[in-house]
Amino acid sequence: MSEKQKVAERIQAEFGAMSQGGRLIVVLGGALLLFVVWSELVSPISTSWGESADAITEQVDRVDRAASQANSQRSNVIAFGPLTPPSQRAPESQAMLEAVNTIMAEYDIRDYEFNEAASAVSLGGATLRGIDRIKATLDFEAEHEKAIEILGALEDSPELEAISNARVQVGKSARSLAVQVTIEAWIREGRR
Repeated sequence: MSEKQKVAERIQAEFGAMSQGGRLIVVLGGALLLFVVWSELVSPISTSWGESADAITEQVDRVDRAASQANSQRSNVIAFGPLTPPSQRAPESQAMLEAVNTIMAEYDIRDYEFNEAASAVSLGGATLRGIDRIKATLDFEAEHEKAIEILGALEDSPELEAISNARVQVGKSARSLAVQVTIEAWIREGRR
């Protein structure tokens, strides 16, 4: 008989000689030991595999959306013909964009969004003839002091007539602010 068999028989004999409560404690202790080993070794590995699988799924979805969008754009070009952008922006719109670009470059902010729209001004349900409003939304993220300085520079800019709305939230990091500002410029009689 080998040494391993002798040890196994001895353990089995001692286990059989124990009282029922002692055997229950040994079984529960073994189960607890297995649970600790599983939670310390197996669970983190399976969690990281799950996170990796989620990241891969997200990348595949992004590629599928891009391919779908490309197909949609292709079919629109076939149906409606190629789009030709306007040759030039309105001077007021261009001045607003250049003012924002200058301010953002001055404070070394490269990652920002600038979306604008023009509309006729209405008062009491009637539009005011000869007066148009260029309204733009600027989204950016910067450190606290820099964000406040940018808001001041936007407010002081002669090309921007009003800041009609400003929303400031904590940014992606605790040291930054996410800012969304609605700025306006007015066009009167075809001129500012």
